[in-house]
Amino acid sequence: MFANIFIKNRPFFSKMRNGNYQKAHAVFKKLQEISRQNPFQPKDMIRQLEEYIKQLEVTLQHASDAIRGLKRRKLGMYRVDKAFGVLEEEIVLTYFLEEMISSSQFLKKRLETDLKINIYRERLSRLQSHSPGGSGFLANILDSLDAMTQTEFIEIEKLIQIMEERYRIGDKLFDIILNKAPKAPLPT
Repeated sequence: MFANIFIKNRPFFSKMRNGNYQKAHAVFKKLQEISRQNPFQPKDMIRQLEEYIKQLEVTLQHASDAIRGLKRRKLGMYRVDKAFGVLEEEIVLTYFLEEMISSSQFLKKRLETDLKINIYRERLSRLQSHSPGGSGFLANILDSLDAMTQTEFIEIEKLIQIMEERYRIGDKLFDIILNKAPKAPLPT
């Protein structure tokens, strides 16, 4: 029997991390599809981002649990312990997941802010329509908001593209983990 609780639980947390990473990747693919829809639906994107963030957080928790004993020197590195050791890629994967969560939260906040600005723009448009010749300052504000709205979709698409490129790195890390990770049988 295992004397070390970290080693005993590591296969379970690794399995959970792996399954949740694949689920997060599937949710990210849905996110990409929504970002390419015409017309763009920010509310759908926000809902999908919320689901994606939750899935990433679960994956990060399991990834952190899979390497938790390393910090307390209960688990060794793979180069020292081929049976139960932690791969450096497993450690890097936790940083990658943290970055993806942060990027997703930023994108979600950006979309929420853009929705609020659009509501503000619509209110100003209604005000200007009631006094078409007399609201000069409103015209300037509306021009600025319209220019920002035109670049908004391009910037969001760039953010999704950056996340996709980063995901390719995460996928490579994950492939290494799957192919190289210790596959020691659990003792009975």
